Formats: sequence, structure tokens, C-alpha cells
Amino acid sequence: MSLVTVPMLAAPARSGEEPPSGYSLAATVSPAPLTAGQCAADPNCVVAPAPVADSRVNHTALTDTIEAARVRTGLGADGSIGSGPVPVTVFLPAGEWLINRGLRLPPYVSLRGAGITATVLRMDPSIPANWLYSSIIRHNDVTSPGSTQLISDLTVNGNCRTGAGAAVPTALPARPGQDCDFRRLPGATTNMGGGVSAGDGWTVRQVRVTNVEYFKIWVYDAENVRLVDNRFDNWGGAESGDEDNIGGGQNENLIIEHNQFDRTIRGNGVDLTNALRPTIRNNSIFTDRAVAAARSVSDYGTIYLEGVPEASVTGNVLHGAHVVLQSNSGYEHVGANRDITNPRGSVVSGNRIVDSFDAGVTITYGDYSGQSHIVRPGGGNVVQGNTIVRPAESGVIVTGRADRLKTAPDTITGNLIENAGTGGSYEYNTGAGTFETSGIAVGIGDGDRIYGNTVVDRIDEKHRTPTTWFGVQLGGRSAPSTVRNTVLTGPNGAANVAIGVLGHLNRGLAVPVAPGSPAAAPGAVTWAESDPQAGVPIAGYRVFRDGRAVADLRTGSAVVPGNLMPAADFAAFTPVSGATVARYTGAGAVGTSSLALTATTAGTVAAAGRPVAVVAGRNYTAVASYQVLTGRGRRARTGVEFYNSKMVLVARLATANIGSVETRGNWITSSYTAVAPPGAAYAKVYVSVDDTLKGDVHLVDRIGLVSGTRTEQFADPGAPAGTTYHVVAYHQNGDFGAITEVRTVKP
Repeated sequence: MSLVTVPMLAAPARSGEEPPSGYSLAATVSPAPLTAGQCAADPNCVVAPAPVADSRVNHTALTDTIEAARVRTGLGADGSIGSGPVPVTVFLPAGEWLINRGLRLPPYVSLRGAGITATVLRMDPSIPANWLYSSIIRHNDVTSPGSTQLISDLTVNGNCRTGAGAAVPTALPARPGQDCDFRRLPGATTNMGGGVSAGDGWTVRQVRVTNVEYFKIWVYDAENVRLVDNRFDNWGGAESGDEDNIGGGQNENLIIEHNQFDRTIRGNGVDLTNALRPTIRNNSIFTDRAVAAARSVSDYGTIYLEGVPEASVTGNVLHGAHVVLQSNSGYEHVGANRDITNPRGSVVSGNRIVDSFDAGVTITYGDYSGQSHIVRPGGGNVVQGNTIVRPAESGVIVTGRADRLKTAPDTITGNLIENAGTGGSYEYNTGAGTFETSGIAVGIGDGDRIYGNTVVDRIDEKHRTPTTWFGVQLGGRSAPSTVRNTVLTGPNGAANVAIGVLGHLNRGLAVPVAPGSPAAAPGAVTWAESDPQAGVPIAGYRVFRDGRAVADLRTGSAVVPGNLMPAADFAAFTPVSGATVARYTGAGAVGTSSLALTATTAGTVAAAGRPVAVVAGRNYTAVASYQVLTGRGRRARTGVEFYNSKMVLVARLATANIGSVETRGNWITSSYTAVAPPGAAYAKVYVSVDDTLKGDVHLVDRIGLVSGTRTEQFADPGAPAGTTYHVVAYHQNGDFGAITEVRTVKP
């Protein structure tokens, strides 16, 4: 999709007041319902007979009326057109029709009620076979080019809870999450008794769908369907099955607009697979964590588009729900799902997404391995001008399982994202990489355009602790895909803005790993060293208490539990290979002096410290900080030498991490944990620098050997039990690494 076709929307300065979280049966854009008098005055309108108590009689009477209407259209039973079809309406006056089978509408026949609550079609499930994979209202499997039909102003009630579903507001569905009452009948399944199954050219308008087991509205293999101003709920003691509220696939040009979904709904709000060019606009979906908890689900109400290109999702208001664009790779790989279509050419714009149970907008590029199949790569999607408030994860996240699955850049611009990570985790594994909570997180793409977005972490009555780590995170840890050539400034100079986030604006991939083995007790938190990556040294650690920074510990400034080497221990270090050792008084990681290793030959230089008593079978961790004084920075590797009781060397072990590369003027830390082998009675810290040249001088300081795995600590005597700490290593330029979390235990 060309960018010039999409208007540039600037994000507002803040989200403003919350919209009312209401749900109303009152029409939004629909005209008044048809009346009996209007029908009587129209020669192409037929009034159905009044309902009776017998569901079989009702079905027969309505079916006969529909057939009489079909004859009046001039359309043959097989869809053949005579002199020209005439649209005909069947009018259902106010009342409730209990029917033992679904009503099948031929082309050109419309079905209209006296009002969304006045006319009710209720399913009689007593013969389950009559309802298997069927709906209360459905097309009759006959197509006729040019046919248009209207289904409007009535309620379809699936009798999931027997006799329930009155238009009486309720906070929770009845017996939430339990099977429908009729499932006790022999032969009853979850695939019986849907609401409406639409055909080509249908408009479904001002229809209330409630108490339904199967799909509430189903649009499959149909073109030019419009679902407008409908209502979905489980009021009046009702409940539903967990199928989608609007579902289907292989449809084209479907329009879903101005519909409302109450917090008592069950299942996804919209879920389309292998559809083409759907438009989803100006709908309102309300969900509630209490309803989700009552059903033991983590999410519902969401808009899923799977294997759907050229979608438009605009102007919707979602509370708790969110938007997901993904491939169809999650389905059984048969039929239409043998081949894979990834999201492409879609627009998600101008939506308001509040309190999402997940990320606000997710785009995922996927495939599967195994049988031969066609893969249609994606890309070229636009996420623009959305307001996303308090998502449990990132505001917008884009991930992929392989670079080949996305061949065009996405555009993410002009979005306002507030308080990402509220109520969620500080990190999450997407299955295609691990991300910290960010305003925008992208794990796949070449040349993506991400600019003009505002990411804010603002403390207020609904968000009392900061939770957003980064404005934009580029690249997920352990991701199978890559991010390259990202454009972070727009053609008019528009840049991203991050306000109040815990970390910083942009976060790349080559970052330190998370500090390991964290532990916390009231008054202190300890952790193991982070491993540097890609040769970029760690400059220090930040400690956050309950979302607020409380310590900035430069490398060498934290107290190492145990025997941090005092000045008197310099003399205890002896050369192991290729070096002389001496005290250097010009610089230190702690204090103003350090150990100097001067290379006497090219290769590895190494030294070992004084012996410390150890117990075989226990963990011990050695740590040291390094800096090149003369020559080039080389790979520094810390290790442990173990000796028996007679001081005979048992084992020399050292880290193989290739990221600990020295720099001039800054300290790089390397650590290594090992289990003392059988027979070990003593251990020495082993410090080494690889690939040196003769005459090079390498400084070593902050040398320690501790029992266990944690070498860092922060004293926090005023912190109460139950405090949550986050610890993160950072680079010289301030870039944060991965984050670790630990919480003190309440008594």
C-alpha cells in the first residue's frame, strides 16, 4: 500500500478522558424498524403468521412464508432468474418464535422484525441433529448474482441457558464458562445452533445475538456482506459457547461497522481467516477482567485477522480487547490453510485501545515446516494514529519467525501509547523473540518506518508504578528474524518521543544479558554479573525499586560479597603464562590502583590469586574487571583454578564468553561460575587476556571469588518486605540490557 493514500495522523498530547464503557441496544446508524402498516402497504412485503407454542409449527409456518416470498421474487428454487428478480421482505411482527430448525433464506428475500428486542427467534434444541453446523438464520446455499438481502431489527437467541437472554443488563453471564444446558442431550455438540450465517450481498443490521452456542454471526465464502449496528451480549441470565462473535473466512469485501459487543460476550470479537479486503470500523468492544476470570480465560473480545491481506481496521473502541494481524499458520494445514498468507497491505488506524489484556496491536509473520506449500510473504502494513492506553504488554509489537516472511517495510507512525505494561510482565516471550515492555517492539523487517510516535509512562490513579521500559525496541532476544535499516525520523523530521519511561527512547539488540541468579531480602538485593554481548562492555547496573530508580552502580563500584581484593593482595598474584604482574597506581575499578599484566610474549597472558578454601560439589563464582592500558583491547576471560589439599592443581576452568572485550578508559567485567570438582580443597581466581602482543599492558581489578553465583549487591535498608526490584546492566552509551526481576517475600 502506498503511504500517500494514508493520511498522516499526529498523536494527541495525551489520551484525555476515558470514553463511557457502556453498551446500549439503541440504534447508532440504523433507521427505525419496519412496521406492520408499512409492510401491508408494500406489495413486496409479506407478514408472517403469529407465533404459537409449538416450535415445529412455527418453523413450518415461517418456512412456508419464506417460500411464498421466494416465488414472488420471480427467482427459481435453483437460483435461476426469470423475467427479473424482485426483492421481497418477510416481516416478523413483535413476539417470540421458538423454532426447531434454522430458517433458510433464498436470494432476494429479506427478513425484518419489529425491533431489536420486539421480535425474537429462539432456538429449540430438543433435536440436536437439526442444528448441527447450522444457524437460526442462514442462507439456503443458492447464489444469484446481484442479490441483496436485509436481516434486521430482531433478536436471535440460541437458548444456551434455557429460557434466558432477556434484554436485561447483567454484569456476569449465568454459570460463566459452563456448557450450554442442551449439551446434556444425546448428540448435542459445541458445533450446533449458531446465530446468523450470511450469504452474498447480505446486510445484517440491528440484530441482537445472545445466548448462542455456535458462531454468533458467520460469514464464509461470501462476498459484499455488511454487518452494521448489531449487538452481542449475554444479558438476562444468558451464556454462550466460546466460538467467535463474528467469524468466518474466504469472504471478500466484508464490512463490519458500528457494532457493539458487551462485556458479557464470550469468544473473539471478530476472527476472520483467509478473507480479502475486510473493513472493520467504528465498532465498540467491551470486556471485563472479572468476566474473563469467571470463565478462567486470559483474553476475549479481540479482533483476529489470520491470513487476511488488505484489511482496514479503523475508528474502533476496544476495552480489554486488541487487534492481531497474523498468518494462518496456526490452523491444520489442509484445504485453504495448506498455503500460508502473511499480513500485508493492511491499515490499523485511528483506533482507541484501552486496558488491553495483551499488546494493543500485534502483527506476526509465520509459517510452518513439513509438507510442500505456497508461502505468501507479508509487509507493507500501516499502524497509524491509534491511541493505546494501559496495554498489559507493548503498545505495538511486530514479530516474525523468518526474515523471508516479510518482504516490504511496515509503517508505524503517529501513535500515542500510554503506560504500556500495566498489569502485565516486564518481559514476554512471543515465540519469535523475547521483548521488554516497550511502546513499540519490532523483531522483523528491513526499512520499517517508525516515527512520530509518542510513548508515555504517566503516573495516575489507574497506573501508580512505571512499567514501560523503552520507547522503541528493535530486535527481540533469541529472535529467529532480524531488524535492519529502520527509519526512525520521518520525511518532515518527525521523531519518536518517550516521556517518563524507565529506560530510554530506542533500544537495540546487542545488549547485555539479564543479571543472573537474583535474590532479595528486606534491606538488600543481590545478583550475578551480566554477560556483555558483541564486544560491548558493561558500564554499570541500574537498580529499580517498585518501578523507580534507586541506584546507579558503575562497574567496579558495587561491593562484591566476599574477598574483593585489597591492596595487600596484589603481591599474592603470580603469573600463570606470558606475563609479569605488578601493582599499577594510575587507575582502579575500585580505588586508584589495580593489577597490571604485562605481556612477555604474544598470546594469552594469565595470573592467579591467593588460595581460598572451598568445598567440593559447591558453586563458586570468580569475577574481575579489565581495562587495556597499552596495546589493543582483547578478550578478557575470568576463571577458577581448583587445588586439592596438597595444593596440586585439579582443574583450571574459564569462561568462553567472547563478548568481554577490553576498552581503553572503561572497565569491562567478566565472571565465571563453576562447581568445585571432587577432591577440591582450595580455589584461586584465574584472570586472563587472549591474543596479546608482547609489551601490551592489561589492568585487572575488582577481583573476587565468592561462594554461590551472585557477585553484586545493593543495600536498601529502608525497603519493606514485598518490594519488587528490577536490575539491568547498561553500556557506556547508556543503552540498557535485558532486565531481571526479584521480589522480597512478605512474612
